[in-house]
Amino acid sequence: MFPALQTELKQQTLPDPYEDFMYHHLQYYGYFKVHQIQQSPQDKAAPTLNSLMLTSPLLKSRQLLHDDLGEVNSRLREPRDLFAFFSSSGPLQAPRWPIECEVIKENIHHIEWVPPQPEYFYQPTGNEKVPEIVGEEKGTVVYQLDSVPTEDSYFTSSRVGGKRGIIKELAVTLQGPEDNTLLFESRFESGNLQKAVRVNTYEYELTLRTDLYTNKHAQWFYFRVQNTRKDVTYRFTIVNLLKPKSLYTIGMKPLMYSQLDASTHSVGWRREGNEIRYYRNNTDDGQQPFYCLTWTIQFPHDQDTCFFAHFYPYTYTDLQCFLLSAANSPVQSQFCKLRTLCRSLAGNTVYLLTITNPARTPQEAAAKKAVVLTARVHPGESNGSWIMKGFLDFILSNSPDAQLLRDIFVFKVVPMLNPDGVIVGNYRCSLAGRDLNRHYKTILKESFPCIWHTRNMIKRLLEEREVLLYCDFHGHSRKSNIFLYGCNNKDRKFWLHERVFPLMLSKNAPDKFSFHSCNFKVQKCKEGTGRVVMWRMGILNSYTMESTFGGSTLGNKRDTHFTPEDLKSLGYHVCDTLLDFCDPDRSKFMQCLAELKELLQQEIHKKFKELGQDMDLEGSWSDISLSDIESSTSGSDSSLSDGLPRHLLNTAHELNQKKKMYKKKKRKPLQSRKQRNKQYQKSNLMQESKLTEDAPEGAGFASTLQKQPAFFKNSENTSSSMMKNEKPRLNELNGRDNGTSLGPSKMTTLILTKNKERMQREKPGFTVSCSPKRNTNPSQEPAPDTKPNWPRNRYPATKGGRTTAVAAKMAAGKPVLEQTGATAHASPPASEMYPLLLKGKFSHPSFSLAILHLLPFLKSPAPSQQTTLLGRSG
Repeated sequence: MFPALQTELKQQTLPDPYEDFMYHHLQYYGYFKVHQIQQSPQDKAAPTLNSLMLTSPLLKSRQLLHDDLGEVNSRLREPRDLFAFFSSSGPLQAPRWPIECEVIKENIHHIEWVPPQPEYFYQPTGNEKVPEIVGEEKGTVVYQLDSVPTEDSYFTSSRVGGKRGIIKELAVTLQGPEDNTLLFESRFESGNLQKAVRVNTYEYELTLRTDLYTNKHAQWFYFRVQNTRKDVTYRFTIVNLLKPKSLYTIGMKPLMYSQLDASTHSVGWRREGNEIRYYRNNTDDGQQPFYCLTWTIQFPHDQDTCFFAHFYPYTYTDLQCFLLSAANSPVQSQFCKLRTLCRSLAGNTVYLLTITNPARTPQEAAAKKAVVLTARVHPGESNGSWIMKGFLDFILSNSPDAQLLRDIFVFKVVPMLNPDGVIVGNYRCSLAGRDLNRHYKTILKESFPCIWHTRNMIKRLLEEREVLLYCDFHGHSRKSNIFLYGCNNKDRKFWLHERVFPLMLSKNAPDKFSFHSCNFKVQKCKEGTGRVVMWRMGILNSYTMESTFGGSTLGNKRDTHFTPEDLKSLGYHVCDTLLDFCDPDRSKFMQCLAELKELLQQEIHKKFKELGQDMDLEGSWSDISLSDIESSTSGSDSSLSDGLPRHLLNTAHELNQKKKMYKKKKRKPLQSRKQRNKQYQKSNLMQESKLTEDAPEGAGFASTLQKQPAFFKNSENTSSSMMKNEKPRLNELNGRDNGTSLGPSKMTTLILTKNKERMQREKPGFTVSCSPKRNTNPSQEPAPDTKPNWPRNRYPATKGGRTTAVAAKMAAGKPVLEQTGATAHASPPASEMYPLLLKGKFSHPSFSLAILHLLPFLKSPAPSQQTTLLGRSG
């Protein structure tokens, strides 16, 4: 493999101790894999490739890697690019697991196989046994995972290979060749068995692991058994399924895979099982009911390794193998460009394929419409991956129809939206513990990267070109056949157009696709799904394709299970229907539209007949809301997984608890602003009355305050914060700190002094202008519609002295200038002041000094009206 290295291997080279230590240290943490070179007996003393890995001058690099799959293929790590391309010689990217998960070091691979005969449903006889659930108290635990994250934890970090350290042997140890205990295992990609209890010689009770970081969604199963015995009837009972209805009730069989049959006869997955029964478990935990699935099986070989699954598995590694072959194809790589859409929470690559033939001109490229297809947003619905594989097989082929589709469309394909969930064996959720198909409107880019980037990609695509169709491939656990969920169009110009594509698809695949199972109602609980979000973004033909886990009830496929080939053929039919849908000859389109109108009219008649009403629908039937005719779409339990991701949910809970504690300590606030103002007025009057009692000589001053209720009403809307700030000043004016009270003249002098000090603090060196105009500085001036921010009692009225003279001058219309040190306040004449008083325009501090004494000198309305007029100011 390395000629220069082969010569060097023959030389006796002593390894550097430090390099050897670092190599083993890095190997322990998974950076290097141990691969021994086959040596001849005469070269036993020669150092191995491992010992020369870091000492060879030719290979002295910390970036040397080894292929994790198959043969040894030493290579240097390629420089990291903006996009993750597959190179022709590059290995697959090993899946990254949460660090809590133990993963066995075995590569599980299954062959594809088409059964030669149709696999019919099991026909229940009604005499199927319902085994009593024994549990581990009376049985023997033969397999149990002890490294499963609980529902109270959340995803923190990931690692290739999962949990560090030695992988434990969880299955029981056989006591000898005669020990017929089955050995269980599920610590591989998409496996999810948590516990197995032996309750009889050939009878086992199985418990599935719920989706990681949740306690919900136990329906998908995939596990391995070893040490089998031929011609012996085994019974398996899964005891903790969560869906009340299932296709197992109408005869769907589990899947079994024999490794000996695959290696000797090329026989792959096949439907097996008898005495199949799906029923409610009477030993539930009181919080949510559990359901049981039981079946019997006879293994084809002794000492065989067999697998059981809910549906045909399609893992992340399977997808990577397929994409690697496409990237290495010299033909397909010309029109299929592989990019990284984003990284998942665990750091696994979410791949994006752009498939289109190169355009000859820019105008031709711009004229192409787009088609967006996605799959596996729900990891346990592997049906979607098989349909996607069939689509990719066809669109990447050299078929004339495929070439035509690549000429007229740009295909954007995300084949696996939730790789983390697929890897760990989840049924519905991502590692955030949430159903991604309820979060397409999310703004949490870091918590839901896969769908956030998908929506963003489609948003940018819509800015470039028209998106003709969006379809997300899913699986359905309770209904047979394949069908679509769409969105009713509200624009009468395109009335029923969203139903044309499903109807055409039912005509192209009549034995698999059921148009009557399609539904186009947009429910509020489905607003976060990809189908509805893309429809609201402007994609008229926006669908969710639902494929049954069971089989068909139509045509030649009636009462038979679907195989991977059946699902892959539907991917071809999607391409075929696209050509019919976009045919320049619109005869097919118009024929389907006419048929849809007739079907809808029949459905409306049927609804009215059920209601016992008779209505002439001629001319008015098309105005009936389509949503009223259709029933709601299925009872999926996705709403149980809606909400914040698990790690943010814990944070939100802590914040809510702190908020509750804070509310308990906080005093209950007053109900309204009016009540707060009344409370303040009451306390203010009580303080003034207290002042009057303490100071007999100021009785005239206090009585003046009590005779002016209108002035206090003018400031009722002052903010509570200002009230709190003014209270210390009020106490200071009252002289309560010193236990004394101030007379009227002293009060006036102190107020003017305080006002001067305040203004000098706010703007040092500023001299107030004599002009009555407002100051334009926003920091010094209140807003136009707000009241001045000063205390109501800052400028109290007095009956004599200097203040009375000032008021007399103002009443006579003469300008008044009060000098107080370096600060001057000018007041306008009374003729200007009275209109301002009525309009509440007092914003200059000096105006308030004489308001109360000005009133007797002005020609004012009757005393009974005075309070009302003054009440309008402010």
